[in-house]
Amino acid sequence: MSVAPNSVMDGSTLGSARAGDAATLAKPLADKLALLRQIISGYGPSLVAFSGGVDSALVLKVAADELADAAVAFTAVSETMAEREIESAAAIARQLHVRYEPVRSNELSRPGFAQNPSNRCYHCKSELFDLAEPTRERLGLRHILLGTNLDDLGDHRPGLIAAKERGAKQPLVEAGLNKAEVRELARHLGLPIWNKPQLACLSSRFPYGTTLTEERLRMVDRFEQSLYDLGFVQLRVRFHELPSLPGDPNAQKPAMARVELMPEVLPEAVRLSKQIVEAGKQAGFLYVTVDLEGFRSGSANLVLRRLPVLGKSAPSVREATSSSIAAPALPDPAPVVRPVRPRKTVVAALIDRPSDGAILLSLRGPHQSMPGLWELPGGKMESGESPQAALIREVREELDVEVRVLSIYDVVSFAYPDFDLLMLVYRCELLGEPSAKEVAQVCFVPQSELLSRPVLPADIPLLEKLSQHGLS
Repeated sequence: MSVAPNSVMDGSTLGSARAGDAATLAKPLADKLALLRQIISGYGPSLVAFSGGVDSALVLKVAADELADAAVAFTAVSETMAEREIESAAAIARQLHVRYEPVRSNELSRPGFAQNPSNRCYHCKSELFDLAEPTRERLGLRHILLGTNLDDLGDHRPGLIAAKERGAKQPLVEAGLNKAEVRELARHLGLPIWNKPQLACLSSRFPYGTTLTEERLRMVDRFEQSLYDLGFVQLRVRFHELPSLPGDPNAQKPAMARVELMPEVLPEAVRLSKQIVEAGKQAGFLYVTVDLEGFRSGSANLVLRRLPVLGKSAPSVREATSSSIAAPALPDPAPVVRPVRPRKTVVAALIDRPSDGAILLSLRGPHQSMPGLWELPGGKMESGESPQAALIREVREELDVEVRVLSIYDVVSFAYPDFDLLMLVYRCELLGEPSAKEVAQVCFVPQSELLSRPVLPADIPLLEKLSQHGLS
């Protein structure tokens, strides 16, 4: 097995690959890198929220290239950050030759965080912005940049709500970059952490509702570090609270560690079982187990969408408590396999008429799916396209007009019966008069009347917001 890639780069490897971007990358990815450079350059002086992971490292690297001294790295150093990551983030910032502003965070003292609710990440990101905003103002910077990529938008991510509320910029999303593309660009730009395992704050190791304390966080941190020292790379130590012993209410509740490792290294885990158990107990756990299902990013979110039992959905709270006697369920010898739902990523243009704020909508024609419904203009991204390029193409094909893409406005997730939709909504400016070319009709609709006509289901939440609050 390879040792966990916790090492940081040698400064000599960080010469800018800018001149050779197009020469050594496939054209679609080279185009996205050029777009990323353009986006970050356009932001001007910025504070990069830097965790030390590959996503924010790529943003920081490009910001350093494009903005020079006007790019500053910011890390909120908290109890939920592993010690090795604190050291690594500082070293990467030094070797990228950017100013580094670490600030001590006190998430555990923030109301609502230590109780570990299902929207814990909202409180975490709110704490980040509460600390980052004064730093941004003090340094005279314009924006706060995050390392969110397209793949981050599909799971339960309350932190993204906080980011949107605070107006943080997400350049990787705007450039249409997914995780695999981020890694490839990081490798191309000489970042040795390009293949660094996925990271998440230590609080993600605790089931929702389990109280977070500094000692518990350190237990997880110590055990994970021991597993890295044993040679395991991608892993999680999940903390599970056990009942208190009778008559000893003041003692800290014992806990079990459920270790998630990549499935291919489970035989190695069996071989090293004594060392793993010893490391877990040294960290403070009473029991140590290895999860046979293996590592799953975001596995704690399974409780938010309960797995079906015997082919049926989990009962609601009302159903579960409405009858005094419930028949016991018989075990099913065959596991229930949940099919993987396809996900489609589309782009949409939010275009308002300057004279009165009316919003441009198009009507789907009889040859399109879900005909007779109104929607924001736009459509699917083709392989290798950036969101902006796809949006310009789609509007040209549908409405026979050019548009200038201004900035991302919203990200909408919607679950259709057969697939999940991710819609990137951009503010756009018309460069001519639209006409119905591949759609049945196109017109400007007053914001107060947006929901007076049949609308595509995925567009309803956004149009509801526009009709109630206007275009901000």
